[in-house]
Order: sequence, then structure tokens, then C-alpha cells
Amino acid sequence: MVEEVLTKIRKFKIEDINKILEIEGQAFPKTAYPKETFLSYAKNFPDNFIVLETGKDIIGYIIFDMSGHIHSTAVKTTYRGKGFGKMLFMYALKCAKKRLWLEVRSKNNAAIKFYEKLGMKITGKIPNYYMSDDALIMVLSQKKSDQISTDEDCGIL
Repeated sequence: MVEEVLTKIRKFKIEDINKILEIEGQAFPKTAYPKETFLSYAKNFPDNFIVLETGKDIIGYIIFDMSGHIHSTAVKTTYRGKGFGKMLFMYALKCAKKRLWLEVRSKNNAAIKFYEKLGMKITGKIPNYYMSDDALIMVLSQKKSDQISTDEDCGIL
């Protein structure tokens, strides 16, 4: 359940980069993306590089394309398990309209458990995707009953 804190979902701004790098470093200490990768995502997906902030602090982000492919996502360690990751995914699902999908390390049990809790299903496997680890392909499909009218889609920004 999302903690009772004032949160805002908005598009990434260039001045957010250092906070994004900090979150990325916490989430992926051995394989964190460099600054250049995030700047490339910002250029290629300007409407779909989303940050979640509370007050003046950015606590998470999600980057996706309109096919629903999640390229990267993370939430600050101290805010995990409180519903913020789910909030980002549900926003992305509204925007992508039909489904979300991603690759996850087969050995990343915590992430797999989180994605399964969201309702994602494992639909495939890519051997050696991460050099020393396989990737599991996970998909979250939006049910017709859960669809949101187009005038509400992505309107938070």
C-alpha cells in the first residue's frame, strides 16, 4: 500500500539526472547504467521517461516505450515495499494501453517476486542475455475491465 505521502508523477527533466543515477546505483550496484544511457533514453523516450517524486526528492523512475517494453525501472531502497513501484507500473500500463513487458535476470528473485505480485507472468526465456545469466520475459496484460478511458491516460503530467 502506498504510504500517505504527497507524490507526483512527471516527465524526467535533465536536472533530475544525478538523483536518477543515485537510485540506479542503489538498485544495480554492479551493473548500473551510466549517465549517457539515461540521456539517450531521455532523448528517445521523452514522454515515457517518468519520475516519481515526493516533496523535492525523486524516489523512483520508469522508462518504457509505447509497445509497453519497460527499459528500466527502480525505486529508492528506503521507499521499496510501499506501493511506489506499483504506482509507476500502473501509470506505464495506462500509457501503453494494452500490456507491459520486460526482461529480468533469472536469478533476481526479489524482482521476479515483485513483478509476479503485480500480475506479470513469465512467458519466455533468453539464454545468456545478461552474459552470466538468462533473462526471463515477463508480461502484464491489461484486462478490458481495467482499461481506463483515453482522456485519463497519461494525464497526470
